[in-house]
Amino acid sequence: MWSSFLIRYGSFSRGTCLLLFLIILTSCASCAAFIDVDIKLTNTTNANHPSWSPDGSKIVYAANQAIWIMNSDGSGQKKLYDGMSWKGDPEFNENGTKIYFAMVSKNAYSARYISIHVMDTDGGNSFKLTGTSDCRAASVSPDGRKLVYTSRASGNYDIWTMDIDGTGRSRLTDAPGDESSPSWSPDGKSIVYSSMGDIFSVDVNGKGPVRLTDSPYNNIEPAYSPDGTMIAYVSDIGENYDLWIMDPAGNSHVKLTNDRYVQRAPAWSPDGKRIAYVSDRDGEYNIWVLDLRLEDIAFGIAEEITEVQESEQRNTYALKLRDYAVSDPRKFIGIILLLSFGFVVFIVGSFMRKIS
Repeated sequence: MWSSFLIRYGSFSRGTCLLLFLIILTSCASCAAFIDVDIKLTNTTNANHPSWSPDGSKIVYAANQAIWIMNSDGSGQKKLYDGMSWKGDPEFNENGTKIYFAMVSKNAYSARYISIHVMDTDGGNSFKLTGTSDCRAASVSPDGRKLVYTSRASGNYDIWTMDIDGTGRSRLTDAPGDESSPSWSPDGKSIVYSSMGDIFSVDVNGKGPVRLTDSPYNNIEPAYSPDGTMIAYVSDIGENYDLWIMDPAGNSHVKLTNDRYVQRAPAWSPDGKRIAYVSDRDGEYNIWVLDLRLEDIAFGIAEEITEVQESEQRNTYALKLRDYAVSDPRKFIGIILLLSFGFVVFIVGSFMRKIS
């Protein structure tokens, strides 16, 4: 393996060497520097879709076909809504008095479908908002007047909005593929979502959409920070799904996690200092929460990372090298050291031949 790698990549320009150096730095040092604390909150299976209460004291989530709630430190876990059918995508409303969620439903003489429901935070007074077209992933607007959600009413999953009572439905997107994971901007003027492996933004009045990511990787599950300055999302750059942050224009990107496990479904705390998410780090999908070191998330550094990514798109083998570097940074550093040693040996050998 080493010899074939050296034969194929044994000659590098100065620019490529600089690119490799930046890749090593960003893959090895850019992740942990932004996280203070990272702890597991649940000990269950199939946990997903955490959502914070507006005061930051509670987290609602889905696990094993039920909707659960707990304190933000993981204590006081309580099942709110259970049954035989699947339930998921729970979200608090803007003032913490209601929880919206999706559930598999079935009417007499009809096939199963996914519908959006709403209930009180104690699990009572459940009410169905949508009919027989698959609808899910509801999120309440900052002013509490609208819901954004995904629906297959027109064939594939598109982004729709409706009033909180289920009336006034309007479709925002109409792409050939499925759209998913809509998230409101804090000012309520735009919505980010994922579609066909990239992240887009669309104005609530239908203007757009605008593509925020454009790469051969899967970029999914975007979520606006409470102050609107950042968007957390998930990407499989480096083979596994990790948490990333970008600015709202999609120009700068910072990687938060970097391991061999899956990290998904990021949800910002109301103060913007923590992110709850899902990981299979312990072998099962559970809810975790990390504390961000916000003062160290400098998008000036992130812009340098973006320049590296843009260079990779213009250079096929550099893109492959970056994949290898992110997936196994220790082995990649070993390769670089071996190449450096070979280069030194070549220079010394050439010098010795000239003086002999």
